[in-house]
Amino acid sequence: MRILMHMCCASCTAQPLEILHGQGIKIDGLYYKKSLHDDETDIKHETEIKQFSQDHHLNVFVYPKIDETKYIHDEDCLDEIRIKKTFELGKDLGYDAVTTSLLASPNFSQERIIEIGLKYSKIYELPFYYQPFMNT
Repeated sequence: MRILMHMCCASCTAQPLEILHGQGIKIDGLYYKKSLHDDETDIKHETEIKQFSQDHHLNVFVYPKIDETKYIHDEDCLDEIRIKKTFELGKDLGYDAVTTSLLASPNFSQERIIEIGLKYSKIYELPFYYQPFMNT
């Protein structure tokens, strides 16, 4: 099975990657440059994702910032757009499913992330792979 994972950051990607690789699942990543942070933080996150992907032999697509002028101060909307774009790319490139490292983040509502994933799964006719990735 090949899954495309939306990666919010390197630290949230580690746990899901370990779990999925342990299940024999091939993972590629999609990382959007942050858009609600200052430039210094953006550069730090992108550098960490690139190093993480190199260390773990992970193919990662790095996409440019989303036009934050439309969504400034609305991180929820930006996260939905990132997940939607992951489904678009996953469908275009023939992945078996899509997931997101947001499922490993304590900063996001798991129910909301699952709801968004299932919404785009239906639209793109591509399974949303959900598994509780958070350390408890």
